[in-house]
Amino acid sequence: MAECKKCGVHITDDTDRCPFCRCVLEDDGVQGENVYPDVESKVKIWRHIRQIVLFLSICAMGGMLIALYMGADIFNWTVVVGLILLYVNVTIYMTITDRIGYMFKTLFLTMAVVLILIGIDYFTGYKRWSYDYTLPAALMFLEFSCVLLMLINRRNWQSYISLQLFNIFWSVVLFVMLQLDIIRQPVMVIIAVAAAGVIFAGTMIFGGRRASDELKRRFFI
Repeated sequence: MAECKKCGVHITDDTDRCPFCRCVLEDDGVQGENVYPDVESKVKIWRHIRQIVLFLSICAMGGMLIALYMGADIFNWTVVVGLILLYVNVTIYMTITDRIGYMFKTLFLTMAVVLILIGIDYFTGYKRWSYDYTLPAALMFLEFSCVLLMLINRRNWQSYISLQLFNIFWSVVLFVMLQLDIIRQPVMVIIAVAAAGVIFAGTMIFGGRRASDELKRRFFI
């Protein structure tokens, strides 16, 4: 079995790094029953899935590019499919990596899907549904995710105030876009903007000292 000198745990799978601190493992010379589960097995499965999806994505895009080169009128759909495949591959990578926090993963993937849907809208006739519905829906999703993350991580709930501030900023942008008639459906925007304000106000009121200290620590205000 292998042993992590830093964490003091014994590892029985064939990994060469500790699943906790990623330090290189050393052989302790002990043979016997398992004292630690195979923590890398699920990660390895997801890595194989990622490799398979990446290979199939390259094959699919290669086929569409060849068809496009041969004269097929599929440029717009090539871009759309490429955006979708890119998002799928990025999502799989973000899911299995342990180097990025849940808040950044949620924010990054949400912004990515917004940009992709805007691109799909543009290359499929530009009917502006991506502005009217996708932007406010994405803000609502981030607001829901923020509340959920705060409930799950109750000991460090104040760390998600930065995400709430981003939601406030986004709500201001959406309100300006609504006034400029870039967004033509006001109902979802009003609901999203109101929810962002209510969540932030509730956090600051009920969070008390911890909430104000978090603002001072992160933004010096």
